[in-house]
Amino acid sequence: MTTSPLSELNSPHIARAKALASAGQLLARARAERDALSPAEAARLAHRPGRMSLTDLEASIRAQRERARTIRSTSAA
Repeated sequence: MTTSPLSELNSPHIARAKALASAGQLLARARAERDALSPAEAARLAHRPGRMSLTDLEASIRAQRERARTIRSTSAA
C-alpha cells in the first residue's frame, strides 16, 4: 500500500513539532516582555498576597537577573 506525500503533512509528528515551535515562540516573547520590566514592576505584577513580600520578591528578581547575567558573561568568554 502506498501513501500520498500529502498524508505526511497531517502526521501527528508534524502537528506536535508545530505545536512545540509555537509554544517556544510564545515562551520567548513572554520572557522578553517580562525581562523588559523593571524589577519593581515585575515584582508588582508577580506578587500574590500571602506569599513572599513585595520587597523580598523584588530582591529575588534582582538576584536572579544578576545570576543570569553572570552565567551569560562566563559562558560567552
